[in-house]
Amino acid sequence: MGDQERLFKWRAGNPGDVTNAQLATLRLASGLGAALFRIALAEPGTEVEVTVGGRTLRYPAQRGQEAGPGNWQTATDFALITGAREDLAPLVLTGPTFARPDGSAFTAYREALHAYLKGAEPGAAAQRALQEAEKAKDWGVAMPPAVLLSQLVEGDEESFNLALADALEAHRAYYQVADRADDTDASVNLDVLALACHARRRGWAILVESPYLPQYSWASCSLCSSRPR
Repeated sequence: MGDQERLFKWRAGNPGDVTNAQLATLRLASGLGAALFRIALAEPGTEVEVTVGGRTLRYPAQRGQEAGPGNWQTATDFALITGAREDLAPLVLTGPTFARPDGSAFTAYREALHAYLKGAEPGAAAQRALQEAEKAKDWGVAMPPAVLLSQLVEGDEESFNLALADALEAHRAYYQVADRADDTDASVNLDVLALACHARRRGWAILVESPYLPQYSWASCSLCSSRPR
């Protein structure tokens, strides 16, 4: 999944006629993330059957560090970008701390995202994520888009677009510092893209245009098309 993430970000930073390749990369990454958490979700000591890239494979069930909070966040991003409900299902059933605790600065955001996807009264969790993001302003860390998520939770389409513009500007500003511009992460923010895709799938109009929102790769997806559903 990490390899597919890097490939997607590299292509996003070198745009060209790669739409089909990008969609294939996204779908494979989404399937890999879902497989990882299906394996973690299965009863220990058993084998679980997963399908990845059209291949059916069997793995021993295990809840190792690979199914930790960071990979949960990345896998959830890919599932939201592709809109594959079958890939999102094991992520909703597990959550970021299913395999091990999360002691990172991203804990509150991940908890809020999980609560939102479960429909488990995410308002309080989203507020905690906002508070943590505010505290982290001087840490020099690229924090996930807590304000953007909070607008999804509140169901505010207009404010979501304003927060989307702010989140993309914050991403741009962060990766303009020192040698960060050479990092593959500079080309696209998976968290922001995931929430934008999900909002569009809800039927919201995404009014923001930016090179950090790779239209050529995500707007062509049948579930994230330019015609809101």
